[in-house]
Amino acid sequence: MKRGSGKNESFWLWTGETEYEGHLLAVNGTRVLARVRRGGPWSPANGTAGIAVPLDLNERTRHLSKRIGFGQSPAILAGSLIEFRVTAIQPTRDPNFEFALCGTFWPVADIHLETLSQLNSNEAYRYLQKNSSRAFSPSRMRTG
Repeated sequence: MKRGSGKNESFWLWTGETEYEGHLLAVNGTRVLARVRRGGPWSPANGTAGIAVPLDLNERTRHLSKRIGFGQSPAILAGSLIEFRVTAIQPTRDPNFEFALCGTFWPVADIHLETLSQLNSNEAYRYLQKNSSRAFSPSRMRTG
């Protein structure tokens, strides 16, 4: 999906503290641009109960870029679970979304899928931080 393609594909991201939902604006290779808002029953000023999410845009970017989250969209790898790292966020004029984000993704490696399927959400997130699939990503593999 290239920018301006007219498609309005959904996008989901979980950072271990906060769940985001939104729409893809563009996908180019392993780079994504999306509009998102926090999902779930908690207030916009908070992530999961008891965990404050920085409201300052620079601080939130710094906070999110330190983590590898889980993501998913029908327009990326046929809806497969992906690992996602936020690289930047900026405000959006669309009142239905909190901000636009860009980042990079790579598929969750097959060797991790069985282990992840046996863990609860928090355990899976901690496992992902220690066992990223990025080393197995096709863009990181050497050929020949």
